[in-house]
Amino acid sequence: MAEGFHRSSSKDFLKFLDYSRSSIAETISHAYVALDQSYINENEMEELNESGNTVWKKINGMIAYLKRYQQTNSTK
Repeated sequence: MAEGFHRSSSKDFLKFLDYSRSSIAETISHAYVALDQSYINENEMEELNESGNTVWKKINGMIAYLKRYQQTNSTK
C-alpha cells in the first residue's frame, strides 16, 4: 500500500491495494504450509487468519471508498 500511495493517479493506487490483498492471501497460504510443517500451531494459524481477514476487509473498504470517490468526482 505504501508503495502505491504516491502514485500519480487513484487508478495506480487501486492497483497497489489489489497487490496488498494478494500479499495477504500469499501470507495465509504460507502460514498453512507452516502449520502443515508444525512450525506454528492451530491457535497461531487462527490468529493469522483472523488478522488477515481484518486487514483484507479494511483494504476492501479503502478500495470501495476510492471507487465511490472517483465516480462522484468524475460526474462533476
